Amino acid sequence: MKIANKYFSSLLLLGLLFINSCKLQSELPKIITEEIPVPQLESSIIEIPVEVNLQPIINFANSKADKVIRNPEYPNFATFEGVEGPRASYDVIRDALTGSMQGNMFKVGTTAAYGIAGDYCSEIVWGKCIHPRIPFSCGTNGEGKRKVKIGFSSKVEITSSYGLKTQTVVSEVTPIDPCQMTFLKIDMTNKVMDAIRPSLIECAKFIDEQSKATSFKSLAQDAWKQLWTPIEIEGYGFLCINPNEISVSQLNGQGQKLKFNIGLRANPKFTLTKDSTLKIPALPALKTNAKSNSEFVFNMPIISSYNDLTNHLKKNFNEKTFKSEDGKQTVLIHDLSIAGKGNSTIVLEMNCDLKLGIKKFKNATLIFTMKPFYDSKNQMLELRDVQLQSDKKHLLLQAGTELFQKVIAKKIQEYGKTDFKPILESNKKSISDQLHKQLDKNTTLNGQVNNLKILGVYPLENNLIIHTQAIGVMNLKMSDYSFE
Repeated sequence: MKIANKYFSSLLLLGLLFINSCKLQSELPKIITEEIPVPQLESSIIEIPVEVNLQPIINFANSKADKVIRNPEYPNFATFEGVEGPRASYDVIRDALTGSMQGNMFKVGTTAAYGIAGDYCSEIVWGKCIHPRIPFSCGTNGEGKRKVKIGFSSKVEITSSYGLKTQTVVSEVTPIDPCQMTFLKIDMTNKVMDAIRPSLIECAKFIDEQSKATSFKSLAQDAWKQLWTPIEIEGYGFLCINPNEISVSQLNGQGQKLKFNIGLRANPKFTLTKDSTLKIPALPALKTNAKSNSEFVFNMPIISSYNDLTNHLKKNFNEKTFKSEDGKQTVLIHDLSIAGKGNSTIVLEMNCDLKLGIKKFKNATLIFTMKPFYDSKNQMLELRDVQLQSDKKHLLLQAGTELFQKVIAKKIQEYGKTDFKPILESNKKSISDQLHKQLDKNTTLNGQVNNLKILGVYPLENNLIIHTQAIGVMNLKMSDYSFE
């Protein structure tokens, strides 16, 4: 009776196998239908130290500021101290302006030549001069002009509208050569200095007014456009920085170098193809940033297709035959493709010829599911939990467990490993190379990526999203520029 039952069971199993042999195709469980949301990366904070050559500002000041300062009544005399004092006219001719930074103060100075001519009343009665006024001159009427050192100090700020704001004061009026009328024993030097000081104060006001009219907005617009232009990383794709906020630190410097930090808040991403629909937003208002740091932190998603992983596996599987240990089960793989289905799962669909015992199948379809896992310690992307998907009626597929799970699944897991260490090192170098750019003939960008790492891997339906973080330094040098 036991023998009959065993024989009957075998016939039943064989019958079921034949019933299900018309088309052999595994099926994807219906539970995998909805993509999981990808975590939002934090905005990237990018600090770019900027070094500006001050000479263009000095050249601008030289071209705009008057070279000659005279008393308002010139060539007529001005009265210094009422009727009892001297009357005189003067002119001051400055040399070229020089400038330098001392902390956040911009120091502008020059040496000037001055001359004065006038007359002096020796005795006043009832408010009138009772003697003929005595003429005098200093640095005029054939005499060599006297010298004086003149200096201005300006506290410089950059405004939210990308302009300049200065607070300028007269910091020095120091005579080099005295102006003394020897025959009267009267030293006119301080009186001349006091006389020309109001004109210098007006000059300081003029500097502040000119600063208000100065704008770096066209330079900022060009830089903003450059930052929004995708950077091609040859052989890989395009880096888009996507800034949304720009700030500036307090100005500082020494000598001819003005230094400050430009801060960017951005949402960079890396794509395999250039985005032709990219629209550059308007330049935002400039914010003030109290911090100064030379480091940038890119939190950047890399948007990749499944083609690279598919092609990698095809090299190891297409038109190759795999067997079970006893040789009774074989599979010849013709083609395969990979796609995402969400829930941290990717799906591999395989077209193959199968031999399961005495039964053969042409163009069978096998579907495997698996989960990508990134081993951050070894910088290795792996395919884990590789499983053949089969519902209960596919008894033949269940019968081929040894072949599918012990051989094919194991091989998928073995060949699906991707060592990201050389890829990250190569990308780190490529990005660093691209951060060394001549933005224009006067502006140079220098950058270096010191660390590039993967934060997470997320399989979507059409793309594999790889969250990465790049940490490095960047600086910008401006040798020359013009003003609006």
